[in-house]
Amino acid sequence: MIKYAKIVDQQTKQCDVGIGNDYDFYISAGFTQLDVEEAYDGKWYLTGYAPTKPEPTLEEQLIKLEQQYNMPRVIREGILGNPSMYSQFNVLRAKEVEELAEKIRAIKEGRI
Repeated sequence: MIKYAKIVDQQTKQCDVGIGNDYDFYISAGFTQLDVEEAYDGKWYLTGYAPTKPEPTLEEQLIKLEQQYNMPRVIREGILGNPSMYSQFNVLRAKEVEELAEKIRAIKEGRI
């Protein structure tokens, strides 16, 4: 998309972009019309140089699942400690989250 912009980092091609329509001001500030795109983090880059969002870390995946299932470790331990008191659905969810948590613990402890 063509906008009034100015490259602020020659290596990454990150740009400052003029928002609005005060074109005379942008021109006086050294902005020119450039083809730019907005990255996942809200910063602007020359088209083709915007970084892509990195894959979530295992910890980020765990946090997302814990929040999505409303199942922090203390809840999982209760479910997995006495699975007959819970539905198979909740037991399977607890196992799914706990397997990921165990993988993270194993990596931190050097077992993997």
